[in-house]
Amino acid sequence: MKYKKLLWAIAIVIISLLFVLWFILGRGNSNALWEIVSQKCVPNQQSNGNPAPCLNVDLKDGYALLKDLRGPYHDLLIPSTKITGIESPVLLQNNTPSFFAAAWNYRGYIVKEIGKPVKNEYLSLSINSQYGRSQNQLHIHISCLRPEVYHTLHEQSTAISTHWQPLGVELQGHKYLAIKLSTTDLTQSDPFKTLYQYVHRQDDSMGNYGLAVVFTSSGDPILLANRLDILDANRGSAEEIQDITCALVKENN
Repeated sequence: MKYKKLLWAIAIVIISLLFVLWFILGRGNSNALWEIVSQKCVPNQQSNGNPAPCLNVDLKDGYALLKDLRGPYHDLLIPSTKITGIESPVLLQNNTPSFFAAAWNYRGYIVKEIGKPVKNEYLSLSINSQYGRSQNQLHIHISCLRPEVYHTLHEQSTAISTHWQPLGVELQGHKYLAIKLSTTDLTQSDPFKTLYQYVHRQDDSMGNYGLAVVFTSSGDPILLANRLDILDANRGSAEEIQDITCALVKENN
């Protein structure tokens, strides 16, 4: 029994060390997105009225839309001020724009790229945890849902309530929390603030969570959150539920 406990302890240490090494060494230039937006997109918009290399820059509300090089159907909503990520207390301030609402309003770019009608329920928004991301500038992924995730959520949608609770099944092999928002207006029910209410009650940290927004066939927004769990090989990357090839759209057209 003691031998098994020792092996388990050694395994935990090894997994933790591998995670730390990835976090420190495996992320490349963690300021790449911030450099593109702050040094290229925003100055070009200000000087020439051209958002390139971004798709769009909103100088008034303070964010940009950038097509991710990992595509073909994958855009990023990025603030034009320095905000590291989901753990930033700036996201909880009343004067901070609703970045999830802005990202959802930009979904038309993905639809245009696909070139055919796309149901809202096929689309999704996500942000990764502090430990599951490669960039230290907040960015919300805009893309389609994985087909298997879509079908699972469709089956589970009636069981999701207006209170945070564990989702009945795992997504991509990981446990998720789910909540149905009482309004479709993401400026009124801001996803970051909604998650914070749960995290605060748990005496936890926002940085430990990945967060996603999806919509049911009836138009109800659902938030999905997955917490960092090193032993479960879960870095809190909600992006894992998305499919940048949008196979779901192709299957249903």
